[in-house]
Amino acid sequence: MKRLLAVCSTLGIFATAMALSTFSKVFHDKYDVKAGSNLAKAACSVCHVKASGGKLNAYGKDLQNVMKDEKSKKLTAAMLAKVENLDSDKDGTKNGDEIKKDSNPGL
Repeated sequence: MKRLLAVCSTLGIFATAMALSTFSKVFHDKYDVKAGSNLAKAACSVCHVKASGGKLNAYGKDLQNVMKDEKSKKLTAAMLAKVENLDSDKDGTKNGDEIKKDSNPGL
């Protein structure tokens, strides 16, 4: 029983990591994020409060709302485009403009 629980836990963690890497790939591909850039270094904290994932930041919540509206569990480039004109972090700069400046739109 312990072995089964360990295998299920490992598979769950692996599946979660694969899902998050898929989201990251869509973002990196759409915005041509370069290795070593601020956005690349931010990793999961582009959408999450921490670089390791977990709770969503304001940008992540805006993306989550778009995904809910479209009844999708997969992030697409079109969904990213839908939040470009928002200012998720309320700093006076639109998300798309922050991303162009290599700045995190969720902070």
